[in-house]
Amino acid sequence: MGLLLCVLLAGSVMPAAAAAGLSVAPTLLEFAPGETARGLTLRNTGTTPVQAQVRVFEWRQENGEDRLELSTELAVSPPFLSVPPGGRQVVRVLQRGVSAPGSTSAERSFRLLVDEIPADIGAEQAPAGGQGGASGIRSGLRFLMRFSVPVFVAVQSDTAPDLHWRLQHTDTDERARLVVQNTGTGRAQIADLELMDGDGRALYRHAGLAGYVLSGTSREWSFDLPDGAAGAEAIIRMRLNGQPTRHDLAVSGAVDY
Repeated sequence: MGLLLCVLLAGSVMPAAAAAGLSVAPTLLEFAPGETARGLTLRNTGTTPVQAQVRVFEWRQENGEDRLELSTELAVSPPFLSVPPGGRQVVRVLQRGVSAPGSTSAERSFRLLVDEIPADIGAEQAPAGGQGGASGIRSGLRFLMRFSVPVFVAVQSDTAPDLHWRLQHTDTDERARLVVQNTGTGRAQIADLELMDGDGRALYRHAGLAGYVLSGTSREWSFDLPDGAAGAEAIIRMRLNGQPTRHDLAVSGAVDY
């Protein structure tokens, strides 16, 4: 669930055999308190060599939007690699400095961007550092397969999310808004989000990954509220960090739970 795969096409489409084959595992990395190194494995199940570049970005959320900025707090080795057909290579992900206890209680969030580089682009031509920004797209790149791997660095062992929900809807609102604020020290991965009224009628559904809510941030989902739903009690069901979870709240006004 934590792995976001984007295929960006510009111009011609490459043959499937040349585009397929690269996989990344695990799909999420977690550093326990004091841990300094983790591994990311790139596998090539195709019939031709695969070139890839790995970069580190700090991951923040502002106004419900993800923001990525190049970061030096984590290092990757090697940052540029070639994986032979049927082979694999482990990329080491290292903390440059471990946070001192008490310096912060919230976990830190990063993203590893793994870009597949076309065979005719060498290491010296790949997007080095921040060239091309988070997109990494340069003129002349015909095809780019991207994996975005979340990385979380815990400072304390009891890191956990603390979610506060409210459902906002008034006579002047065209749409209802389901809002969640995370005041905890850990992220919340929300999946299979479902809002039901007291009679079991579905008011809103979001199958699969509905999004992350990082520590100290908020997120919202807008939807049309069915007629007659205002004033009724409602139930939120979801998977929170993989675990089935339920919250009770009210439809009318803006109520915290």
